[in-house]
Amino acid sequence: MLNRRTKDGSVSAAEEWQQWVAWLAAGLHGRNRWRLSVIIMGIVFASGRRTVTTWLRAVGVTDDFSDYYYFLQPLGRKAKELAQRLLGLLLVRLSDGDRVLFAVDHSPTKRYGPKVEGAGIHHNPTPGPAGQKFVYGHIWVSTA
Repeated sequence: MLNRRTKDGSVSAAEEWQQWVAWLAAGLHGRNRWRLSVIIMGIVFASGRRTVTTWLRAVGVTDDFSDYYYFLQPLGRKAKELAQRLLGLLLVRLSDGDRVLFAVDHSPTKRYGPKVEGAGIHHNPTPGPAGQKFVYGHIWVSTA
């Protein structure tokens, strides 16, 4: 079975996964809480386009797609709470000292070719006194 302990008595990866998902789903309605595990597994195993449909296909959900879409709406309203819980899990799991170092991949992107024309050009939401309609650049990194 999936919930076995290993020979040395430690918790198996599947049991640890279930504990993590149960912790993440604790703030969700009990009737739909189990769907979070399916969604996360779909995110992990999906390939190609990253859409909800792709996630669901990756885990074999072929019927009742709409139930999962209805589940995602309230889940989106609790995104901050879920992110805080996930960060807590990661910090407990990753930290073995006083500090944790995070790195951001800031590698350059392809900037030429027929499929990249106009890449990096964005409408400026706050044009200011200069009146610039567009801003140029690919990556904004912010920390809070």
